[in-house]
Amino acid sequence: MNPEKRLLSQQKLAEQQQEQQQTTQSTVHEFSSVEAMLRHDVLHTPVPPAIAHRLQASIGQTPVPPRAWWRRLLRP
Repeated sequence: MNPEKRLLSQQKLAEQQQEQQQTTQSTVHEFSSVEAMLRHDVLHTPVPPAIAHRLQASIGQTPVPPRAWWRRLLRP
């Protein structure tokens, strides 16, 4: 193989690896806690429409809990 071609192919390979590292580094996030990671995930992960519809239907069927006895006495 021609030494110039080998040098060019090595340079191209090195450039590709460097580009991959840069794109990987730009998408890496460090979180201070698990809660922060979950909040980030919730904001960036869309809920499938079928699941959102079923969730809304389920929430609508949930009965309203009765008020506590002490709230009924203090706030008529």
